[in-house]
Amino acid sequence: MKRRSLLTGATGLAASIALPTWSQSAYPNKPIKLIVPYAAGISPDVIARLISDKLGQALGQAVVVDNRAGAGGMIGAEAAATMPADGYNLFYTVKGVMAIAPHLYLNAKYNPLKDFKAITQVLVVPHILTAKMDAPYNTMAEFVEYARRNPGKIDYASAGVGSQPHVALEAWARRLGIKLTHIPYKTNPSPDVMSGVVSLYLEASTTAIPSILGKKIKALAVSGTERIPALPDVPTMSEFNPELDPNGVIGNSWHTFFAPAATPDDIVNKLNTEIVKIVKTPEIQARLRALGLTPTGTPAAAVNTGMAADHAYWGKLINELGIKIE
Repeated sequence: MKRRSLLTGATGLAASIALPTWSQSAYPNKPIKLIVPYAAGISPDVIARLISDKLGQALGQAVVVDNRAGAGGMIGAEAAATMPADGYNLFYTVKGVMAIAPHLYLNAKYNPLKDFKAITQVLVVPHILTAKMDAPYNTMAEFVEYARRNPGKIDYASAGVGSQPHVALEAWARRLGIKLTHIPYKTNPSPDVMSGVVSLYLEASTTAIPSILGKKIKALAVSGTERIPALPDVPTMSEFNPELDPNGVIGNSWHTFFAPAATPDDIVNKLNTEIVKIVKTPEIQARLRALGLTPTGTPAAAVNTGMAADHAYWGKLINELGIKIE
């Protein structure tokens, strides 16, 4: 009887240990919410919807995009940081939200290095410095010369105070010795650049390329060191000044899936596997590259390491610029 009792107890213990893995193996059994901290139509939203649609098909459950725009992505990030860590709440965001904004906002209510766990990086995205069609400059050299002769008279749009387009333009203006006027938007500023309401916008290649090819805006330069195949005649920032954007550290961004930090590793691993498969498909590779993007699909650990490095770099840069937001 004693031996039988011990065996029964051991069997029960094994079952109790195995239960979480068994229950998580059924994941997902309901729709998944994906917070995107930008308005619909902006580059991260466009790509998030493309990948989430494929992910929903692979998992057999809908992945529903929840746009939480505002404050340079802070509103969405703060909401995502408090989500239940159950695998049914994910966050799709960019470098600006995780490496830049936390250094700018003194009252930030999230810590990207502690509150989130990376799933996978989807892509690297160059940005294009675009101008309204009737702007009196067509190249970086002409733009800088005009700006120096007209300090403060050139305005530029951004996706909000603290967003990457905002801080990148401030950094470049400082290094170029020019003064620009910032106009932050809570919605997509692209239509106002196309209509001539605002002069400049550092726009992700995803949405900029169609407008440039359609002659609705003009391109001055591409961030980083490599030209975009879809715009072979548009030079890079590095061609204009090698020290302006070394390796795209200021102008390039990345898109990454995250989960709350306490999300079980086996769920994160399952999501990583499925998303990487999607990113590696010929269809998605072709669609992303046509938009000037570089598909990646990386291990989660590599994302965490890279994000920590970006977080440190931008912290130093923002301190040098002296930008703080109450």
